[in-house]
Parts: sequence; structure tokens; C-alpha cells
Amino acid sequence: MEIAGRPGSHALSAFFDDESDAEKASEELIEAGIPKDAITMTPGNRPDIPPIDHIGFLDALTGFFFTEEQRKNYAEALRRGGVLLTVQEVSKAQHDAALNILTERGSIDMDERVEEWRREN
Repeated sequence: MEIAGRPGSHALSAFFDDESDAEKASEELIEAGIPKDAITMTPGNRPDIPPIDHIGFLDALTGFFFTEEQRKNYAEALRRGGVLLTVQEVSKAQHDAALNILTERGSIDMDERVEEWRREN
């Protein structure tokens, strides 16, 4: 995905059900040479802490990083306790390496997850 105003830079996002899996993925991204400040981990709601409203955070990224549909789906995944990991402003080679790491570390398929939620209702 191209980032506005930064030709040649790329971004991606991945969702994890488990925070420790997201943390391991983040560590591997750093080991692969992706700058720590290019990686953001946004934890979802957990039973041991008060709920967080993630819509404001995702609203700030609408049209820049996430589509409206993605924003809604990601907000729901965060509400359910998932962890969003984003990698921003990296080269094509770093993007490709990050994609492999996130896939290997068990990021969830959001399309499949959304279908599961629809079947629940």
C-alpha cells in the first residue's frame, strides 16, 4: 500500500488473537531490520482492564491507511480483544519481509473472521 506524501513507502497491518504472538512478531520485525518506530501495536479490550474506545484511533487513519470497512472490522476485532499490529513507511523489501513474518507468526485472516462473526448473528 502506498502512503500519501511518501512515494515508495509501504504499510501493512495484521491482527492477532494473542498479544504474545503479536509481541513475538514485532520482535522479529525489528530483528529483520524494520525500525522500531515504524511498528505500532494496538491492544484490544481485555477482561482485566476497562474497555478502550478504539474508534477514535481508527478514525484518524480512515482514508489514509484503512478503508471504512477495514476500520469497522478492526474496531470490532479490537473490541473482542484482538491486537492490531501496523508497520508504516517501510521500503518494498521491508514490506515483503514484514508480510512473511506476520503470516508466519499467525496473523488472522480478517475476511474469514468477519464471516465467522456474521454467522454468529
